Amino acid sequence: MKKKIMKIVLWVLGIILGLTLVAFIAFQVSPKPSAMLIARAFNGEVKISDQKSFDRAAKNVTVSLDKTYQSKFKDNTYDVYYPKASKDPVPVLLWVHGGGYVGGDKEGAKEFATRIASDAQVAVVSMNYQVAPSSQYPNQVVQVEELISALKKQHDKRLDLSNLFLGGDSAGGQIALQFAATQTNPSYAKQVGISQVLDAKTIKGAISYCGPVDIKQMADQAIDGKAMKFFIKTVAWSLIGTKNWQKDPKLFEASVVDHVTTAFPPTYITDGNAYSFQDQGLALVSKLTSLNLPVTGLFYKDQKKQITHEYQFNYAIDESKACYEQTLQFVRQYK
Repeated sequence: MKKKIMKIVLWVLGIILGLTLVAFIAFQVSPKPSAMLIARAFNGEVKISDQKSFDRAAKNVTVSLDKTYQSKFKDNTYDVYYPKASKDPVPVLLWVHGGGYVGGDKEGAKEFATRIASDAQVAVVSMNYQVAPSSQYPNQVVQVEELISALKKQHDKRLDLSNLFLGGDSAGGQIALQFAATQTNPSYAKQVGISQVLDAKTIKGAISYCGPVDIKQMADQAIDGKAMKFFIKTVAWSLIGTKNWQKDPKLFEASVVDHVTTAFPPTYITDGNAYSFQDQGLALVSKLTSLNLPVTGLFYKDQKKQITHEYQFNYAIDESKACYEQTLQFVRQYK
């Protein structure tokens, strides 16, 4: 009897060890298992952080959900938030969602889009795109081009596409600003493989909320904490498509800070001081300043209080409220 029990125990242990070994190998040969874990953190239920302000703004906004744009890739849908009060075409803020390139959804901008559409009297186009690793760089930037091309063909009389802002949060901030760089730097557009579908003068502003806009820093900087190392490794491997992403030319190509020119639009950049990309945002501020371009930055580098990644959408905290007011002022100034 004891021998049978021992055999069963050994058999169960063998299965557990075998499964553990298979899982370990799976995590080593592909970014997909890790990317799925990270995506789950970004794909949770969207919650409204300031219900009173949201409800007040929602009364002034009409939303058209789950519209489709022609694309070579999946997840080619978008939402449009129109301000009700305006009878004339309004400026457009095209927003690209975050999610570490491997997750997220356009619905994540719901509270922000509703409020800024109402307060700034702009239309917000919040887009989806196919995430990594099933779709890799620069496909996400290509989808921004595809959406704008589709919007121009539709001739929506409510949208003034000659008065356009490009923005995004986290990964979306990098995608949006890289697209802005391609539209204001013809040689860079050719390098990335993006068509110039916009006259640079029609891009009135760019907004980066916690975006990795100098992404090459990830290859050089010492990363604190196992969780952050796991995140960076997974995201970069998923997006770039190679496990040795640190030396891949595409990583340097995607670093916005190296490709902005004097034609780049006025820019608003913010980031937190914990678990985020503050140094990358500061690098872009420095570069734009050196080009004598209008740039507004909101950072918390010297503060002891931790202001974490994607802080800007939590309107229950003072820092987010300040960010929103600055963003609103920025859009009003340049629209």
